[in-house]
Amino acid sequence: MAPYLALTAVFFVLPLALVVTRSLTLDSPAPNGGGITLQNYIEVLSSSVLRSVVARTFAVSAYTTVACFTLGFPTAYLISKLSRTPATILTTLIFLPFWVSVLVRLFSLTIILGRDGLVNSVLIAMGAGRLELLFNTTATVIGMTNYLLPFMIIILYSGMIRVDPAILLAARATGATPGQAFVQVFLPQIKPVVASACTLVFVLSLGFFLTPAVLGGASGLTVALYIQQQISVFRWGVASAIGVLLLVISLLGYLIVIRLAGLSQLIRPSSSGTKGTSGTEKLKFSATVTLLWCVAAASITFLLLPLIVTILTSFGASRIIHFPPERWTFKWYQDIFHDPDWIHAIGRSLAVGLLTAILSTLVALGLARAVSGFRSRFLRAVMQTAVYAPLVVPIILLAIGMFDVETRLGLLDSICGLVPLHMVIAIPLAFAVLSSALDDFDPDLEAAARALGSSRTRAFWSVTIPNIKGSLLGSLIISFVTSWDEAVIALFQTSFNKTLPVRIFSYLQSGVEPVVPALATLLIALVVLGMAIRVQQVR
Repeated sequence: MAPYLALTAVFFVLPLALVVTRSLTLDSPAPNGGGITLQNYIEVLSSSVLRSVVARTFAVSAYTTVACFTLGFPTAYLISKLSRTPATILTTLIFLPFWVSVLVRLFSLTIILGRDGLVNSVLIAMGAGRLELLFNTTATVIGMTNYLLPFMIIILYSGMIRVDPAILLAARATGATPGQAFVQVFLPQIKPVVASACTLVFVLSLGFFLTPAVLGGASGLTVALYIQQQISVFRWGVASAIGVLLLVISLLGYLIVIRLAGLSQLIRPSSSGTKGTSGTEKLKFSATVTLLWCVAAASITFLLLPLIVTILTSFGASRIIHFPPERWTFKWYQDIFHDPDWIHAIGRSLAVGLLTAILSTLVALGLARAVSGFRSRFLRAVMQTAVYAPLVVPIILLAIGMFDVETRLGLLDSICGLVPLHMVIAIPLAFAVLSSALDDFDPDLEAAARALGSSRTRAFWSVTIPNIKGSLLGSLIISFVTSWDEAVIALFQTSFNKTLPVRIFSYLQSGVEPVVPALATLLIALVVLGMAIRVQQVR
């Protein structure tokens, strides 16, 4: 556990401590000296502008949560009632976009929602007229829903399949109709999971930075963007005070989620081999089932459409991007490998991503091994809660805190500086994969090897590791994709040596070049290849 504790202390705890310290000091100390002060918090709490921004942020998060639940609940319920093969197919389709860069999806949404975009083209063809769907709150909610919907679905699904089918059978046997059994028996059983899923989505929505920056426009200012604006005018104390308040809200939401459903239901579905509710009554054709399939189809279309639009747009011959393309070309793919700036950005992201994947997997493996050996359930729960904490801390807050640390260590604009920062957000995901694998692994196999004379270390590497190699590969892939996709932290850490996401983000803000969809398509192909390798390895 030593590497994890050292990394977390320097690149997670220390950055947050520095942010708190900045929030208690003035940017321009008073003539009579500095010292601890609450002036920044007083200014923040008394600002009418900030109150408006906070209200808008909470409203956007609430709209996003409602949209995710509206699409996610019927989809999760349908999947929970299906047999293994169709359930696996639907789950794969839902999570495919989750592995694709958020910047790729944001780029595609600018095409879909634009004034002459796909949605408005359809509306005009239907005679409904043009709508302003981009650079406003509507666009921000659509973008955030596109990102968070898979979270909602998997959490609800993991709770639904844990419902004891015997309870539903008992309700039906005592005369309850299917509707009564659903409302009076099934819903109360999953109420904690529903509450935790909605709370988690709401909390994650509060800290979004890229989506409102690209899709929201001037009228879509959120707390994260407001923090970035304050930093741009060197008001670090005020920005830090806002960030600390946002951090407190996020951590309170995180603790509520843990209290309601526990971490186990948020990390992975049940591995007991039972199928919960689907083990009793199979779906039969009815109006309700038809509606469930329609909502699931709408959810999958909503998630996959940005990827499809990106791929088709990348072959358009015109420098002015529109969908569908009128003429086709491979020119933009050629330009990627002839432009030294793009090549440098790709090479830098590859180097950072590979180092992050390898080191995160090694650290997470040691951490998962240690935590799996804890005999105290309380200590194990505390450790797991701490491990997943970086995932709910607003990314903009981590970015400004890490900037302070990297400045003091002289690591700004370097690969050695980016790798540990990316590891902070990659290790929790790698830990989730590896701890699940170790929990499912039979410890008696390793004990048998030790009984036959193997040392503890040799038994682990010769028995346990070969049995979890699929999960090791999964950990490498998810860590690499996390680093490859990260833009906010890198935005604060890099100047001339930009990573690929930062370069794409700069294009999205200044005007999209045709090479961006071509590059995005290559990223999608990379993700699909990684998933294919992962599936083949599991088989």
